[in-house]
Amino acid sequence: MTSDDWRCSAEAVARAEPLYATASLVSAWLLVEQSGAWGPDALTDSKFPSEIAVELQRRTSSVRILLIRHRKTKRDEPVVFKAHSGSADQPPSMVSMPLTDPAALLDIDFDALAGGDVGQGAPVDHPIYLVCTHGRHDICCADNGRPLYRAVSSIRQGRAWEVSHIGGDRFAGNLLVLPRGDYFGRMQPDDAEPLVTDYETGQLDLVHYRGRSTQPRLVQAAEHFVRQTRDLTGFDDLVVSEYRRSGDRAEVTFAGSSGPIRVQVAARSVQEPRRLTCRADAPGDPVVYELIAVSRE
Repeated sequence: MTSDDWRCSAEAVARAEPLYATASLVSAWLLVEQSGAWGPDALTDSKFPSEIAVELQRRTSSVRILLIRHRKTKRDEPVVFKAHSGSADQPPSMVSMPLTDPAALLDIDFDALAGGDVGQGAPVDHPIYLVCTHGRHDICCADNGRPLYRAVSSIRQGRAWEVSHIGGDRFAGNLLVLPRGDYFGRMQPDDAEPLVTDYETGQLDLVHYRGRSTQPRLVQAAEHFVRQTRDLTGFDDLVVSEYRRSGDRAEVTFAGSSGPIRVQVAARSVQEPRRLTCRADAPGDPVVYELIAVSRE
């Protein structure tokens, strides 16, 4: 295989690298519709006004900004989504609003958004499906993401979007569902319809589930082990009631339907340096998570 043919996603499959506990850690989101090509850094390497892009990046350390687009649908007035994926005492929420002037984005209260207040806009009462197709960031996202986007778009036209880099290139095709912040990976076009159908009834596709963005990765790992062994697919089958971390170990207690479940997990670095993305300049050490114990209180 030549360097031009090398693909990080194919290598990750060949290594049987786990999907679970790989969701990016994000609670607050700003999605900005921007048609046309995106460079490696989508916000600054696109047709989006550069001076506004730079100022947005400066202001939004606690809010993830993503570009979105419909490849074949262009509107006179782009749309913006503001979303928060929720917390222990706050449900997920999302609003949309037209973007008449990119400079209006600088009026958003990013601190409030990071805290869970999505502000003004039209409430969005359904999930939206964001498929990473950001090929200039990683070619795997184009190779695997574009067919997946076409499949999701055919199922939920208007609710599916192409999105810029969301993390985990080697798990392409990647799907992020907002407002909850659920990540799915290694999806093929045929996986789209059953996943979307189940998701809209409150059920997760555990085969492709990477985790929820609001949870630390040790919690994502603990949830994975319990869901897999007990075949728990419902959104609310497991609710975190306690989380204690010490270094690379954690103890997570879930409030389950049949009583509390206590899970002990650990993280360790795989001491086999490898390229983790197609554009990586140097190899890295992926982290894997191990189950130590599960008990009922």
